[in-house]
Amino acid sequence: MFKGGYDIKINNKEKKLKKHFKAIVSSVIFLTVCFIIGFVFAMCFGDFMSTHIKHDSLFIELIRIYGLLLIFFIGFLFHIIIHEAGHLIFGLITGYSFVSFRIGSFTVVKEDGKLKAKKFNIPGTAGQCLMMPPDLIDGKFPFVIYNFGGVIINFIVSTLSILSVIFIKNIIFPFNAILVLTGMAGIIAVLTNGIPLKIGGIVNDAYNVISMLKDEEAKRGFYLQLKVNGLQSKGMRIKDMDFSLFELQPDSDISNPLNTSIRLMEFNWHLDNMDFDNARKCINSFIPHFSKLIPLYRFEINCERIFLELIGECDKSFIDRLYDKQLKKYIKSAKYMISKKRLLMAYEYFYNENSDHALKHYEDLKKLSNSYPIRGEADMELMLGSWIKERITT
Repeated sequence: MFKGGYDIKINNKEKKLKKHFKAIVSSVIFLTVCFIIGFVFAMCFGDFMSTHIKHDSLFIELIRIYGLLLIFFIGFLFHIIIHEAGHLIFGLITGYSFVSFRIGSFTVVKEDGKLKAKKFNIPGTAGQCLMMPPDLIDGKFPFVIYNFGGVIINFIVSTLSILSVIFIKNIIFPFNAILVLTGMAGIIAVLTNGIPLKIGGIVNDAYNVISMLKDEEAKRGFYLQLKVNGLQSKGMRIKDMDFSLFELQPDSDISNPLNTSIRLMEFNWHLDNMDFDNARKCINSFIPHFSKLIPLYRFEINCERIFLELIGECDKSFIDRLYDKQLKKYIKSAKYMISKKRLLMAYEYFYNENSDHALKHYEDLKKLSNSYPIRGEADMELMLGSWIKERITT
């Protein structure tokens, strides 16, 4: 018994050391590449930048600095757009079909054969291109080129921008500054998406690719995310999908974000079927792995744990423990996520016992559902909101 317990401790320690080592290696690689790029830019464009910054007047110099920073910021926004466009282009090339394209909260979706503008956001993400994956062939689908499509486009545009300034000598200011700074912004986009990293609690494209190459279940999770989102965007409810799709293998690493997504889809399947007991069992299965989950999923899981507690025993001490400042900030920033309207409605009625405020959130839920890009999810949330409303009005 003692030896077995000792072995488990050793294994856990080894896993933690391995995890930290990978994080350190990724950081070192990232910083090294950044240093090399910074050195190259200083060598090639140091005189160029100082020419357009230095001035006898400090006021003029500050204006130039802020002007160049503004150009860099706009260049970075431009690279966010073309990064998502890269996913779209290479997705279409490899057999995917368009579902939605988002920059910030502005979202373009394909609905009934037409493109429509809507609002949606996921806190911590600047943009997202979602597509319906092609049918599996022998259990396989193209995922590497789709994931790296954004990085490829960023790299091509950045390279062309920088080479233009180097080899075309008669480009005048401010066009040369725009090209240089846009190129620099693109290189940063390439690094932050091309090196496997978790940035702000969100995994990047390269991280997803590495996960899928190492873990078949994670690959299935990525495919399911796209497939289920595509079907729900067309109006299909998750409860009408085959439950076996969402069953994880017993030895699956639930802390892998792509595997986490499968379990959360299973949770939504139970929720859409109004099976709150199994939904609670499903969401509680994350608790032993909670510290390993990315922040985005930790917030989402705690939102659903609070909801199930609100409609169940409504233990206020349990709810207060989860509903902390960070979660409140997350919910506020997720104002275009319809599930948060349902949560706030339940909180006002079951916790605060304020029917008027609860019904106001219900009206917000209905209003958001009319413009929500994922119709199947909106229908589920309307059903749950109506169920709470019936309890308020009876």
